[in-house]
Amino acid sequence: MKLLSKLLIIPAFILPLCFAAPVSADAKSDYEYQYSQYQEHYLEYTLLKKDYLDNPTLDNQQKAVLAAKDSLYARDLAKASYAEYLLNLIAASKVSYTPINPLIESLTAAKNYFSNEALKSQSIVTAADLKNFSADYVVNSPAYDRSFRTGVVAYKIAKLVRFQIDLKDSLDIILPKLATPFSSALQNRIDELQSKGNDINSQIETFTNDLYTEEGVQEIDNENFFSERSETIKKIQSLQIKWIDSLIDIDLNYAHS
Repeated sequence: MKLLSKLLIIPAFILPLCFAAPVSADAKSDYEYQYSQYQEHYLEYTLLKKDYLDNPTLDNQQKAVLAAKDSLYARDLAKASYAEYLLNLIAASKVSYTPINPLIESLTAAKNYFSNEALKSQSIVTAADLKNFSADYVVNSPAYDRSFRTGVVAYKIAKLVRFQIDLKDSLDIILPKLATPFSSALQNRIDELQSKGNDINSQIETFTNDLYTEEGVQEIDNENFFSERSETIKKIQSLQIKWIDSLIDIDLNYAHS
């Protein structure tokens, strides 16, 4: 049951509830519940597996098989609920950003796949059934597991895009408050601000499109997948903060009440 033990473990990047954003309480609580169920069933499986290895009777084998069945069911429900949780987080950003649509579609496909796998696991009765189920799973599941990694990045991208929209809205609010006609100095600052905003939009688009390149796809399973992309996200966020500072400066020095 060595292979099964590996298959029963949920990838570490799925575990943390590390997102601070408005999101459906149902989606979050469902994920938390399903993951807690998985933890309980997995613990029971490890204990019964040990009993079987220590005393390999048919009765102990069947107990371990049924415990594995319950663990598989809980694991795949946890994964399906995690996909739904990510989808809710992205939707909460309230952006319509075409470049991340394939990532959203992959998450939706993962949710459906793991939901179906949870149902399929309930047909397991014997050790042979368990072996066949696991053999199919090890071939088909990795592609869907990868969607969680890209789904987390999609959520971060959605937040960047949401911030860009809010910044543009702030500029549109301030512009009518500025005394006209604009001085050359003020016009230059506005033009520079708009140009920097467009540059940030381009960087977000390039960052997103890089996920679909051959090199980007190959990097999804890398250990440093998140750390490398986090660095790029931080750089873009830094540019957004500088953009805000410039906008505030214009508001303080040029706007009238």
